[in-house]
Amino acid sequence: MKLLSIKALESVLFKGGNERLVRELRKQRTWTLVENPKTHHEGVCLLVRLLLRSGLITPEIIQSLLPWVNSPSENHRVTSTAFLAQLMSDPMLREKKFLKPVLHILEEKSQSRNSIVRQMAVRGLGNLVYGAPEKLKKHKKFLMVILIRALSDPFSSEVIGESMKAVAKVLKELKEKDIGSSFRDLTQEIRTYFDNEDDALRLWSFVLFGILARLTKRKWKGYFTEQECRATFHLCVPFLGLKRLQTAVNEHLDGTAELKPEELQVDICRHL
Repeated sequence: MKLLSIKALESVLFKGGNERLVRELRKQRTWTLVENPKTHHEGVCLLVRLLLRSGLITPEIIQSLLPWVNSPSENHRVTSTAFLAQLMSDPMLREKKFLKPVLHILEEKSQSRNSIVRQMAVRGLGNLVYGAPEKLKKHKKFLMVILIRALSDPFSSEVIGESMKAVAKVLKELKEKDIGSSFRDLTQEIRTYFDNEDDALRLWSFVLFGILARLTKRKWKGYFTEQECRATFHLCVPFLGLKRLQTAVNEHLDGTAELKPEELQVDICRHL
């Protein structure tokens, strides 16, 4: 059925005078991605991106797909959420008054039992940066709550990685004062991935920490410096090969208790 639908869509595009678009879809292996259940959501995002570029996504198409997000069919839920995730990067959503309902849908789907639906919901929220940048500060608190929650997704590293990418996009458009109390939660959550076995998550955690470092000006400078100190010691101490020293350092740095540099220095010197 999916193959027949793909052939039908390609035929419609071709007959509608979109030969160049059809060639681009084939060149980027869009149909192959769409057909494979493991990459279907990425294929849908790519398809929507190219259709938007060609001006072929209409308000009527959006309206007809919105009910799919609550379909009994898991395939329909995945497809529609991926569709909306990519749509969030286009100004049409704001211009046609779809932004508010789609934001509500993505918030709801960010807690779906399906990990791909959660991943696509998080991607869509991050894409607000492109589709409606002027609305970013208005929705910043709402966005940060959802994205920070997704950073600790218990079942999917893909959701965590997607959240890290979304947070990076959002932070680049904000200032320290815009983040508010989320700064502390975000910093602590990111630190947990510094020694993660997943290379991609480790990389993104350092990218995010670097972005936070550039954002830090006044209010959170002392706190962020302390977190850097904790993180640096945690990463470096194991390479010293001194188990007693590592234990002592961990006693000072684990958790969120206030760091006492003088006591830490005394313990380090004694063990060295």
